[in-house]
Amino acid sequence: MIDVKDRVVPNELQRMELWSLVNLADEPISHFWPMTMFIHHNPLHGLEGLPFDEAIKEAERLFGGRGYLSNSEYRNYFKQGRISEESIDEALKDVSQNGVVNIGDRELSHQEVLRAILVYGTGEVATDVSSAILQPSLNQPEIRNLVEKIQELSKKKERRGSLSGYAIQEQEELGKLYTLGEWCDRTLGTKVQEQVNGELIKWCGAFLDEGHAPWDMPLRNKNFFEVWKDLAQDDMCGSLLGTQEWKTKIRDLPFRSEDAILESLSILAIPKDLWVEYFTLQFAQLPGWAGFIKWRAEQLDNEWQRAFPIDLVKYMAIRLFYERELVAVACQDKLAIPGTYDSIQTYLKNHPVGYGIYKEYHTRGLPDEMVGHVDMSLFTKNPLGIDDLDQCDSGLILNWERIGQQQEIDGQTLVILHLAQSLNIPIQKFLKSDTLGTLLDWIEQFPESQHGFIWLKAFESSYLKGFVKQISPNLQNLPKSDALEEQPPEARPLAQAMFCIDVRSEGFRRHLEEIGGNETFGFAGFFGVPIRYQGFSSEKQTDQCPVLLKPKHDVKEIPRAYQGKAAENFLERQQLAEAGHTLLHDLKENVVTPYVMVEAIGWFFGLKLFGQTLHPKWFKTVTSWMKERLSVPIKTTLTVDKIDMEEAREMVASVHRATIYRLLIKQFGKRGATVPHDQIERLRKLALNQIQSDSQENEELYRLLHWIESDLEKFIQLLRLEFNVHERDVAHRMHRITQTGFTVTEQVNFVETALRILGFTKTFARLVLLCAHGSSSDNNPYESALDCGACGGNHGFSNARTLAVMANKPEVRQVLTERGLPIPSDTHFLPGQHDTTTDEVELFDLEDVPATHRKDLLRLQQDLQEAGEKNSRERLTRFPEESVTKGDCKASPRTKQRSVDWSQVRPEWGLSGHTAFIAGRRLLTQGINLEGRTFLHSYDYSQDSSGKYLEIIMTAPVIVANWINMEHYFSTVDPLVYGSGSKVYHNVVGRLGVMYGSQSDLCGGLPIQTVFDGEKPYHEPMRLFVILEAPLDRIADIVGRHDILQRLTKNQWINLVGLDPDTKEFFLFQSPKDWKLIH
Repeated sequence: MIDVKDRVVPNELQRMELWSLVNLADEPISHFWPMTMFIHHNPLHGLEGLPFDEAIKEAERLFGGRGYLSNSEYRNYFKQGRISEESIDEALKDVSQNGVVNIGDRELSHQEVLRAILVYGTGEVATDVSSAILQPSLNQPEIRNLVEKIQELSKKKERRGSLSGYAIQEQEELGKLYTLGEWCDRTLGTKVQEQVNGELIKWCGAFLDEGHAPWDMPLRNKNFFEVWKDLAQDDMCGSLLGTQEWKTKIRDLPFRSEDAILESLSILAIPKDLWVEYFTLQFAQLPGWAGFIKWRAEQLDNEWQRAFPIDLVKYMAIRLFYERELVAVACQDKLAIPGTYDSIQTYLKNHPVGYGIYKEYHTRGLPDEMVGHVDMSLFTKNPLGIDDLDQCDSGLILNWERIGQQQEIDGQTLVILHLAQSLNIPIQKFLKSDTLGTLLDWIEQFPESQHGFIWLKAFESSYLKGFVKQISPNLQNLPKSDALEEQPPEARPLAQAMFCIDVRSEGFRRHLEEIGGNETFGFAGFFGVPIRYQGFSSEKQTDQCPVLLKPKHDVKEIPRAYQGKAAENFLERQQLAEAGHTLLHDLKENVVTPYVMVEAIGWFFGLKLFGQTLHPKWFKTVTSWMKERLSVPIKTTLTVDKIDMEEAREMVASVHRATIYRLLIKQFGKRGATVPHDQIERLRKLALNQIQSDSQENEELYRLLHWIESDLEKFIQLLRLEFNVHERDVAHRMHRITQTGFTVTEQVNFVETALRILGFTKTFARLVLLCAHGSSSDNNPYESALDCGACGGNHGFSNARTLAVMANKPEVRQVLTERGLPIPSDTHFLPGQHDTTTDEVELFDLEDVPATHRKDLLRLQQDLQEAGEKNSRERLTRFPEESVTKGDCKASPRTKQRSVDWSQVRPEWGLSGHTAFIAGRRLLTQGINLEGRTFLHSYDYSQDSSGKYLEIIMTAPVIVANWINMEHYFSTVDPLVYGSGSKVYHNVVGRLGVMYGSQSDLCGGLPIQTVFDGEKPYHEPMRLFVILEAPLDRIADIVGRHDILQRLTKNQWINLVGLDPDTKEFFLFQSPKDWKLIH
């Protein structure tokens, strides 16, 4: 323990350097958004600078997660014909060589051998059991001879590493591949990391809670490190973990978290050149919690972050303190050495053989031949007997190494036997081969751990060729590029609908078009209008846009002008409901009242329990009916128009005057209520320093309130300090108010961009539906994952309503006409929202629909209902627990049942199953059943000669689609590390995420039920195919201008495909000047 008197206080330069190293170290850790705004993201986003296969290896080292499906799963796809031999051969080209081996009369190329290993496996078993498995077969002469031949070949190669190799390897890896705590756990059998993680989870869960816990953490108004330091001194866990002088050590920690980190690094003796790697290893222990802290520390406007500040430096300070103390205990107890980097390195250097024997024993077990020759207590006593093991007889050590070598030879023999069976070649022919050594080298160079990337490329190649073949018949429907201006005028559709590009819209669009007379478009679900939205009577604002963007405009839902009285009644009833809810919550969380409540009103909750469990749909119908009867119906609109500065100033002044008036009544009762408006205005201006205090001018205030001059000064100070009536508050409110709404020019720009990016510039129907989407489910922490990703994990109806208001404005249309984009006067834009769980479409602002369009509206509603029923029928066939809906049986009731059933772990498949993103004309995919697996973005290259709109698509929707794709990919290949496991044992923590059971890392990905159908994957993990109908040079130019696109394409995180409009051929992007034709 460092004496406080001897402590050297770091300077600011050292602290700044530490901050930069921590920021560098957290790059591999992906941001974690709270579950209320679940954002699909790439869990390896920080590793996108590496090629995909290298990033997989790095992530496996850091997080321990798999990067591919199991080889057996890929082999199942091969047996089903989903992966072709042609695609396997193509994928193997990058790793195959030109050599051949001769086995009898067979000449096998390197590629043939690799293909056999890939398709049939190696038959490899664990080295320590290989001899036992091979033993029964050694009575066969040819197998005995094969073993002898492999033994001869092994003599010519480098011998297997000696026992001292363990110590040499770990000296190199310590601090780079694992922390000191991890080394203790792996070597000494301790639980240092489990204990450190348990403590961090406990403290993070309490501090980061966002209103879920009934009791707040004490002293929480301090920052994370300070509150931990105050509370942990009295936490008995430290003493129970074996640490001495726990309270004193925490009390004597430096006040600043940066200084505490530097002190811990000094105590652990971690070399400075390892600090970044060491920090990364620490963050990787709990990437979920670290990722959430990383996200929240960057949200400067987040109310929870402002109130309870936390960052990764404070987190690291606490983590390193626990590690330094627990490593010290473990090393002293097990090895009788200090728990420092230098001490461990010295120990490994001084005891290489004894340490090797100890590791060999725990890795492979004690060979039968060694039993009786080694004192077994040396492996278990405290301290460990590694010193004694280091003095073992040299003959014993050589014998031990010989046994290990024989086990490896037996393992190689098993692999050759398996390969011989796979290739249908008799063993005798292998015995006569002069190239058996080469064959063994090939097998060793292509272990099963490297098969995943080859399988993935073959899987993707097979799928892409099939997909291109599926949509190729539609290519003949595409007009030639040189005849685009010669097309006859299109007939006016009965209705047009803009849907989100979401894969769940694909089926609905197809069915709506099949009904006849309807045309559909695909666009990002926020409709190109990034807004910060606040619903009527809601205190919460939501960012309605992709996380790549930051909204600059506020839009609020307000009652329509004629709804004043209804709005008052609505708010009154809402306040009563909220008060009742708060009271019930407080009674439930109280220590005593639940005992009384069970007897008094337990039966009431029993009705809910039985209703939701046994008859969820009936229960939902009844409760909805009751809510309709009790609630006050109210019609609303949105604040789309910008407020001018003078009006904004008056709004701020009104808020401040109301604050002053309420304070006067609170302090003076009836006397305060008699203060006239001009005097309240005077008080406001005095608080804002807009006028000087003047005794004569203040006479009326003195008389009304019985004040003297000092009373007035105290009141003004109270207004400024406690009620925020000051200049800064005016500036803040003015900034927020002036952000509300859009100017006419801004509205024109948003409407024009939305229409031109789709190629939707002529032939407008009388009704144009702007159809957002959302989902509905019950008892589902991941509900926002089913909502609109382009809207920040929220429902998208507010964006649809905003754009519809803009597009319907006469002044906006007038400017659009001047810009060459005339919209007929009888075209009306109608906002709506598609519920992707029930396939119902809710229409908004129907009171704005002209009376002349009522028949059009009725027909559209009927078409939407019919399309929803057909889409539900199609979707139900994909659920394993649903029988195929046949005949006149309605599918809609079943989808509604799923949306209200609180025991339903899979209300819908969401985005699972997706494979491709297509930006092109609807003719390319129209009429083809894409099985809800494709993002469809409308785009007409012929109306975008500059590539401006293609660039928007490639740098926004494509990036979001890539994040969605990677989230699903990794949640499928390793649902426990990158996903969130099963919903069965989920536990919501702090309203910010879920854990496994009572304590774990925050689960960052998707649940198994979202991506798996029983034991097999429902989502087929492939990298996203981005298919763009545009000139190839235009695509390449855009890629070259954006670093993010260069990373994704060069490092193979996406598969970029171009459809050449001239040749109508598909090409796979290799580099800006290299496109590969897809046959």
